[in-house]
Amino acid sequence: MENGELKIDHLVFGLLMGTDFSFSLWYFLKLLDETILTLALFNFLFASLIFPLNGALTKKIFILAIGNIIGLVWNYLFYLFAYTAASSLGNLFSILYIILSPFINLIWIVSLWAISLTMLASSKRKVEGEI
Repeated sequence: MENGELKIDHLVFGLLMGTDFSFSLWYFLKLLDETILTLALFNFLFASLIFPLNGALTKKIFILAIGNIIGLVWNYLFYLFAYTAASSLGNLFSILYIILSPFINLIWIVSLWAISLTMLASSKRKVEGEI
């Protein structure tokens, strides 16, 4: 395989893994709709953007699983914060929550995506012998 080619088999496998993670979390854990939508968006973006890149498939699956765990913890802590703030501040916080929630969820998605790109780039440099 040439350096410029995408790994279509990794992409298909990644999309299947992302779908499986999202469905399993929704079915077995009965999470909030916002959490499921955020994790499904993360899984789709991660699989479509990271899995076609060069790197070991096991490393990509591991990063995807870690991302789902981080997303679950993030959303649970954010839910606890929102519940506490809503009971203290009332309707004012509800308006802020509706506006800011998607942007706050993007913080962990973009951060994990950047870290995963760094991990895949460092493994490529080790193979080439630059490090």
